[in-house]
Amino acid sequence: MNHDPAKRLSGWATMSDVAHAAGVSLMTVSRVYKNPSAVSVGTRERVLSEGERLGFVPNMLAGNLASGRSAMIGIVVPSLRNSNNANSIQGMADRLRQSSYQFMITNTGYSLESEAAAVAAFIRRRPDGLVLTGTRHGEETRALLHGSGLPVVEVWETEGPIIDMATGFRNHDAGAEIARYLIAKGYDRIGYLDYPVPGLRRYDARREGALQALRDAGLRADLVVSPQREDATEDASSFRGGASGLTQLLEAGGARAVLCASDLLAVGVMFEAQRRGMRVPDDLAVAGFGDFEIAAEIPPGLTTIRTQGYQMGWAAADMLVSRIEGNPIDTPVRNVDYSLVQRGSA
Repeated sequence: MNHDPAKRLSGWATMSDVAHAAGVSLMTVSRVYKNPSAVSVGTRERVLSEGERLGFVPNMLAGNLASGRSAMIGIVVPSLRNSNNANSIQGMADRLRQSSYQFMITNTGYSLESEAAAVAAFIRRRPDGLVLTGTRHGEETRALLHGSGLPVVEVWETEGPIIDMATGFRNHDAGAEIARYLIAKGYDRIGYLDYPVPGLRRYDARREGALQALRDAGLRADLVVSPQREDATEDASSFRGGASGLTQLLEAGGARAVLCASDLLAVGVMFEAQRRGMRVPDDLAVAGFGDFEIAAEIPPGLTTIRTQGYQMGWAAADMLVSRIEGNPIDTPVRNVDYSLVQRGSA
C-alpha cells in the first residue's frame, strides 16, 4: 500500500492513508466521517486528528448518490454587487447551515442565456434544490427545471407565474406606497428613474405601482427615464446610472422629486444634484428603494423602501429544506413585509 508522505501532504491523502496513520480499519474511518456517533470518542478523535493533519477531504459522492442527496443547494443571482442580494444570501447560508447543507452561487449578469447555462451546470452536479432570483426566466431554464424535478424557490417576487415556491413581497404595492408618500408631501412633478434592464417583472411592477399612484392623484405619469448601460459588463443599477438619469430628467423639463427604482440610482441622483449645486430636498427631493447601507449614511439620509433580504433568504432556504426532507409546504408562497423609511431626502 502506498503511503507516500509527499502525496499525503499535497492534499491527495486517501481514506487508506488516514486508516494507516490512525491504526484503524477503512470501515472505521468511513464510519467516523459518515456516522460519527457509531465510533468511540477516542477513536473518532484520533481519526479526525490524523485526517486533518494529512489534509484528507472525504469524498461523499458515493454515499450521496446512494441516498439520492447531495447536501448542496445551487443559488443563482443576477449580481453580487447588490447589498440586498448579499443579505439574502446570508439568510440562506445561516438557515442551510442549521441543517448541514452547503451551497454554491453563480452570477448571471441579468442574462437569460447565462441563467440557463448556470441552471444546466447546477443540475449536472445533482443539487438537492435551487434558488433563483425573480420570476423572469427563459423557456430553456423552465424546461430544464421541469425536467429535473428539483425543488425551486424564487426570491424577491410573489407575483407569478411561480415555478414551484416563492418568497418576497408585492413590488407593485411597495412602489405605490412610496409614490403616495411623495404626493402627500406636496410634490406635484415627480419623475421616475427606472431600472435599466427591460423585462424584469419586479421592477416593472414597482414602476407600474408608482405610476398608478401618480395617475390616481391626477399627476403626470410620463416623466420616466431609464439610464443605459455603456456595455454588458456594467452593473444595471449604479451611481453613474443615477447621474445619467437625472441629466435626462432635467433635459426633459425637470422634476421637483425623483423616485428611483433602487437606492444605488437614488444615491447617484444625489451625487449629481450636488455637483450641479442643487440642494436635497429643497431644490430636488429624492427617494429610493431597498434601504442599502449607504441610504442611512449619505446626507441628509435617503427616504426609501426597506426590503427584508435576510428574511427572504432565510425563508427560501427553509422552504427548500422542508421540501427536500419530505415535510409538507402549507404555503408555497411566503410574503415578507417591507416598510417605508423616512429620512431627510424627501
